[in-house]
Amino acid sequence: MTTDESRAPLSVVVVGGAGAMGRWTVRWIAKLGSAARLLVADIDVARAERLVGEVGGPCAAVRLDATDPASMCEVFSGNDVVINTMGPFSLFARPILEAAIECGCDYLDIDDDWESTIEGFTLDARAREAGVRVVKGIGGSPGVSNLCAKLAARRLDSVSEIITGWTMRGAVVEDEPAYLSSSGSAGAAVEHWLIQISGTIRAWRDGTEQEIRPLQPVELDYPGIGRVRTYTVGHPEAVTLPRNMPGVQTSMNVMSGPDWLFDHARVVAAEYDSGAITLAEGALRLGQATPPAERGARDPLASVWALAQGRRGGQPMAVSVQPTAMPPGKMGGGTGAAAAVGLELLRRGSITEPGVHAPEEVIDPNEFFSLYVDLAAPTASSGNDMLLVRELAGDAVPAGDGRA
Repeated sequence: MTTDESRAPLSVVVVGGAGAMGRWTVRWIAKLGSAARLLVADIDVARAERLVGEVGGPCAAVRLDATDPASMCEVFSGNDVVINTMGPFSLFARPILEAAIECGCDYLDIDDDWESTIEGFTLDARAREAGVRVVKGIGGSPGVSNLCAKLAARRLDSVSEIITGWTMRGAVVEDEPAYLSSSGSAGAAVEHWLIQISGTIRAWRDGTEQEIRPLQPVELDYPGIGRVRTYTVGHPEAVTLPRNMPGVQTSMNVMSGPDWLFDHARVVAAEYDSGAITLAEGALRLGQATPPAERGARDPLASVWALAQGRRGGQPMAVSVQPTAMPPGKMGGGTGAAAAVGLELLRRGSITEPGVHAPEEVIDPNEFFSLYVDLAAPTASSGNDMLLVRELAGDAVPAGDGRA
């Protein structure tokens, strides 16, 4: 279908709209002008109303209890799109998606949990029958990372390895005192991280989905940088990308940062795995790591990146793609901007296929970055201007594989 920038703005519900990810999603949607009606749906109505007062325009606050299907259907009914920014997705992704399908709403989320992402694909037939378009994981990682991987893969004749990654310095929530919760919890993002670094995680090995261990070192030869050390972590990209790129033998999501932080994370994850501490207690402990007096060298990797390895012209080749700029607002800003761009592509008719999809299935990366650049690097002239592409003749094969 031909895209149409003149299509009418949509009626949109942002679930968890006053949260750390949700409020940036609301801000960017308002900036892009994609919504004629933008409901900030949150259990904390006072915070939602504060955001509405800040953003104005099409916004309205509404109380939503995401544990109550009747409450969700009451809010969702009559709207065009539901955007779910509410974690932990292991608890909330499926019921919110089910409610959206039942109400006939298209659906986007920023789900970065591999288990709930896989579970979401089990609703594909139901979404197709309802004529509902669903995109799972259109945030920073997954989302931007998937589309960088798709661009990297396009530069190769065949792809055998796909590695996506992100840095710990990029996984920081913007400090916004006016929106602080009084709960005293560490927050859904930190709880999610603990889940993804404990037990076993899913990745792609030897051409099939396999269980591997989190927090295992993976050494890479990164084009333009050289040898870098990363660590395995549970994330959707590891399982969705090879499903959409035939021939991929290895797919992992990794994170990078200082070794002392990962040493601390292993201790906390082991205690959580043993049952010695709860999820909430573990999340609080993750935030209590004490850095050494000398921090060491700065992580050379970008906040979000992708590396594809394969062959071109019969020769081994590795290609990396990464944004050179990210939107303001740290992790929330980058995640919310990607979700807002996904909504705008939905409005324009660029995403047409009903059913449940990963971003790389239904979003053209060039079209995505042509919009994303306006939020991340408004002085650039095109989406290509904000992407750094590097190539390495030869192999950048992982030296470690994180096998369980």
